Amino acid sequence: MELQPLQTILFLLLLILPLNHGFRSSNDDPSEPSCYTSLFSFGDSATAAGIQTQDFTPGKTAPHCAFPPYGETYFHKPTGRCSDGRVIVDFIAQHLGLPLLPPYHGEPINTTTSVSHGANLAVVSATALDPEFLESRGISGCQNCSLSVQLSRFKTLLNSLCSTPSACRDYLSNSLFLVGEIGGVDYQLAALAGFPSYEAEDLIPFVVDRIGDAIEELIELGAVNFLVPGDFPKGCFPSYLTRFRSSDQSDYDPTTGCIVYYNWFSDQHNRMLQEEIERVQKLHPGARIHYADYFGSATRIHEDPEKFGFGKATINRACCGAGGPYNYERSAVCGRPGAVACENPASYIKWDDHHYTEAAYRVIAGDVAKRYRYDWFGCRAKGLDSE
Repeated sequence: MELQPLQTILFLLLLILPLNHGFRSSNDDPSEPSCYTSLFSFGDSATAAGIQTQDFTPGKTAPHCAFPPYGETYFHKPTGRCSDGRVIVDFIAQHLGLPLLPPYHGEPINTTTSVSHGANLAVVSATALDPEFLESRGISGCQNCSLSVQLSRFKTLLNSLCSTPSACRDYLSNSLFLVGEIGGVDYQLAALAGFPSYEAEDLIPFVVDRIGDAIEELIELGAVNFLVPGDFPKGCFPSYLTRFRSSDQSDYDPTTGCIVYYNWFSDQHNRMLQEEIERVQKLHPGARIHYADYFGSATRIHEDPEKFGFGKATINRACCGAGGPYNYERSAVCGRPGAVACENPASYIKWDDHHYTEAAYRVIAGDVAKRYRYDWFGCRAKGLDSE
């Protein structure tokens, strides 16, 4: 069928959209209605958007993400995000036409805090597994920020958003839930504590089962739409590359320079997570549960950094650090005395020891958007309509 001039223009525009990763501009009117009424996120420092000050152990300083130069690119000040700017959930919110999510860590809701469009319950250093379970394995972690704690806080928050079970189910059915990324801290604690690899690997089924249980808890409350991210390729993190340096070149991927074993470890987690998602989906056919391939997106950036605008020479170096082959020194992490940031974070993939720059998070989030370009779980996203 021959296209009319106007149809031709619209067709060409649709072809161009993926090149911009499918995102709405940050200048778009946030008052325009979204295809979701709200967005809720759970996870660790890859997702967190605030510091849970009420959870500090007495005498302990705030996490390093609470200090400059964190947040310098977009917010121009630290916000609790462990990056120089926005993280993936921020791009998803903006893509869907929703405001950036306020952090929620159990504090009383006041008139200055609006959670009607959702909240970010993720916590820096959060684990998927409860601290009691980890301690039974000889692993010491965060005492009040596990996935169970985040779910408990969400249930408390829900009481301020709806008054009856039916009203809550209606509200949650129009919300999107980002469950993860989480579990990476569990594995990191085991690895950095010097556990044998097989003991760290033994944690994977427990972590994956806990994520599946969390999804089912939310479904029982009335949630329907889920995006469940996998683990990042931790073998590419400056902290892992520094702590587990090897003289055997076969330990490294020849293309990316990442540690083969730890990327295999992340891949194992992701494979088992996808199997768990399939299990939960079969039990709850009315839900829409989708896996987000953070691992694949990040790996593609590492394999061809220049294609995405990143410097090849800095592929595995942190932008913010204190020296060494990967610009990571445990005694002077980003945000602490002795660490400084690079001049152009947008040319780096990694911001610090195990977090990405805003520029890299934008690419990863863009891949997620493109994967569901025409159907965000039954809801057409703003800026991506084919009509």
